This record gives sequence, structure tokens and C-alpha cells, in this order.
Amino acid sequence: MNPMKKTNLMKKTNKQAAAIAIAVAIGGSALLPSTTASAASFNDASVTIQQAVAKLAEQGILQGNGDGKMHEERRITNGEFIKMAVLVFGFEPEAPAPKAKWYEAYVNAAAANGLMDANPSFQPNKQLEGADLASIIAKGLQRDVKSVQYWMELLQIDHTKITRGEAARLLIQAEQAIRSESAAIVSVKALNKITLEVEFDRPMTLTDETTASAQANFVLSNGLKLVNQPRLKTGSVATYIVPIQTMKSGEAFTLTYKGKQTFSVTSGEEAIQLKNVNQVTNDTFEVSSLREDGVIDYGYVISAYAGGRGANAIVLEEDNSYKGQPLQIISSLATRQAVLTPEGGAPITVNYVGFTQSTDGKQEPKFRLPAGTTLQPGVKYTVTSDWFVLANNTFIAQPIDPLTIASAASIDDASITVSLTADPGDELFAYRSVRLKGSDGSVLTAQYRVQTRKGETGIFDIQNGGKLVDGVKYEVLPAGAWATAIAVELGVK
Repeated sequence: MNPMKKTNLMKKTNKQAAAIAIAVAIGGSALLPSTTASAASFNDASVTIQQAVAKLAEQGILQGNGDGKMHEERRITNGEFIKMAVLVFGFEPEAPAPKAKWYEAYVNAAAANGLMDANPSFQPNKQLEGADLASIIAKGLQRDVKSVQYWMELLQIDHTKITRGEAARLLIQAEQAIRSESAAIVSVKALNKITLEVEFDRPMTLTDETTASAQANFVLSNGLKLVNQPRLKTGSVATYIVPIQTMKSGEAFTLTYKGKQTFSVTSGEEAIQLKNVNQVTNDTFEVSSLREDGVIDYGYVISAYAGGRGANAIVLEEDNSYKGQPLQIISSLATRQAVLTPEGGAPITVNYVGFTQSTDGKQEPKFRLPAGTTLQPGVKYTVTSDWFVLANNTFIAQPIDPLTIASAASIDDASITVSLTADPGDELFAYRSVRLKGSDGSVLTAQYRVQTRKGETGIFDIQNGGKLVDGVKYEVLPAGAWATAIAVELGVK
């Protein structure tokens, strides 16, 4: 770990300990660690403005204006809030330069630690706006703005007229959400056959959230493993969606975290309830369901994706309902499989196509047949799985024309764009490759870079260290039968 970040992490932990001690001293219990779900929830807004001001004053973060009063009712300025945020998040400012303004050291510390951009026109005496408040706190917590905006709504903080007391209250609440290497599990439960919900007393560090660290830190019995990294739920303080291999009905297993905590978990019994199956290409089909059907992909409810999903991103209620409707959560489908059985034939194991599990608010993961095999027109197929159930689980394969590559262009010597004749409306480029035949006799392979499609165009990266060569013309052809090409030639200057 970077020494500066480690120092800041220790300072943050000390700040949390100080906040807990202060809560005990003045009789406020809302910040104390607990084994109940409400300990890590912003739905409990029991810390009053007066308590929040008192706590930050005791920590030396909030000061009066020289008349012995805190003036929590006054509008807060940019400079005042930057100082408070820097100190709450443990980013110690450097000693002020001679004749420096009182706020400059805090602004420099905020910029150095990513709370704000370095801005020579910073206006310290301008009244703070809600968008800036939410953004600064989100950056300090290393998470999404939507969660902070949600907390502001729960605390009834106006987005345009923010007082010193309201800012103090939000920062006291945000202290619960500061990441920590010593984060401990509070509870574990299975949401369905492939998903755990794990609540911590504080969020994990970003390093502990990575797939490699999580797979080492979360040790499961019964041969189970995490299939992808835990994802922090939007709007929660420290509740995670954890994708694991399919649990067996009727079994119990243990989860041990960092070798220090062990929990007994009852396997999830619920299969994901999907609705329809549809063929999308001659070797790929999708299973689908809508939010109104009671199913939601985790991409719409996790902090990491909240900024990129627009209006489709939501904050679930504590029981994983939304506007009163219970929702099943589909967690990461990495490495998931299904079984495709042709009528009168042998079952075929099919693999999930990465990054296709949700589009435009819909849940529609795709599965692809083994390389070199295709769906046979006129044949009836049945789709089954050990982790989902389809209301309509059969389809009759239809002849579908391949996609058509219309053009290609170089981005640099290691990447190209490939454009189709029409927008496929979905990630049909996923895991596809093209071959580049050079006029010098060379042959290169380029693979689609996931999630780069813009309409009909996607980015493909040259594989195995290959490079495009100046002056060479390349014929671009699909690798396999997923597409055809219209005399596409790529020239490199």
C-alpha cells in the first residue's frame, strides 16, 4: 500500500474511534457498531443537527465564529465545507505558507487527495451548492454520487440551501461509510442460488473489494467460491452483493472472512425467475426478464455502476424492494453456464457471454454455443439451468443472417474500429474476433474490447503483441461465421 494512503487510512480509523467515543460521551448511540442491520443504514436519521455539530466541534473539525456560537443555521460556504471534509476524511493539510489565506491549505489538501480539482478560481466565500457537496463526499468515500444524494434526501437536506448544521449532519453520517482495512462482517444471508448479501460494519477498502483479494479473503466451505468481486449496494453504507457458485438446496456452508470471522450460511433456495428465451444469432440466444417481472440485474443497484446507468440505476429498500415490489437480484454471471437440449438430441453446455447480462433496464444475459457449432433452423431447443428457471423455456431456431462488417479504421498500431452495416442494438460483438490479412503476407488477430460499442461500431485490439505496420494494407475478415465482410480494407499511414 502507498505509505501516504496507509497513513490517511490510519487517520480515518482514528477519526471513527473518536466519533464513537464522542457519541458515548453525549449519549448518542447512532454511531456505535452494532450487529443489527440498522447500524449500517442511513434510514436511521437519529443524529440531530445539534448532536452532529457537537461531535464535529469535539473533534476540532467545526469551530464557532468568534462569538462562542456554532451558527448551525447559517448557509455554509465552499471554504468552510472543504475544511470540514478534509478533516473528516483524515487528509491532514500541510502547514500554511506565510501570508496564505486560511482556507488555502485545506483546498490544497482536498485537491491532492482527489476531493476536488485544483482550481485557481476557487471561491471560498461562495455558498456551497448541493451538487458540489455530494460530489466531494462521494470522492472522499471513493464511491458514487447517487448514494450521497440519496442520503441527503433521507436527511431532508436541501440541494440549494445548505446550512452549517446540515453539512455537519451529513458528514457525521458519512463517517460510517469511510473505508477501512479492518472492516468486519455483521451478517450474511443468501438472496438466491447464486447471490449472497453480506453486511459489514464499514465498507471494505477498494483493494479488499478486488476479485483476487476477495477470493482470498472470503473462504467458503462445500467447495464453493466467489465468481466475481463483491459489489457495494447503492445507497447502503456497507452492504455488499457477493456472487458465488451455485449453492445446493438444503445445504449449509460456512463463510470465513480474513481467517478471523466465520458464519454459518443456509444455501439459497430461490432460482432466478426469468421469463423468455430468444435466439439472437445463429450461435447465440438470450434469456430475459423485465424489472416489472420482479427481477433486476445487480448492475442497476450497485455503487460501482450507479453513475453509468442513468435513470435505470435505483436504490433498493432494505428488503430489496423498490416502490414496494420485491426484486430478485441477479449477481455477476461470470463463468455461469446453462444447458441447451435439441429435440431428440444430446444436451449441450453453453457459456454465458460476458457483459451481456443487462441492457437498457432489461435483464437479458446471452449464451453461446461451443465454437464451430450453430443452431439448426427448424429444430426445437429447450433451455435449463441449475440457477435460473424460465417460464417459457423452448424456442425453434430460425435462419439468421450473419452480421455484416462494412468498414474498419485504425486507432493506433494496436487497435482498430470495426463498423457494421447497422446498429445491432446489443453486445453482439462480445468475444468476437477479426483477422487482418496484410499486403506483406502477415496475419493479425484482433478481439473486441468489451463494452466499447457505440451503435454499430466497436473497438478491437490486436492480440499477442502484434502491431499494424505503416504502409501495409489489411483485409479485414471475421474470425468464424459470426459475420461477413464487404471488401473491407484497412490502410495504415
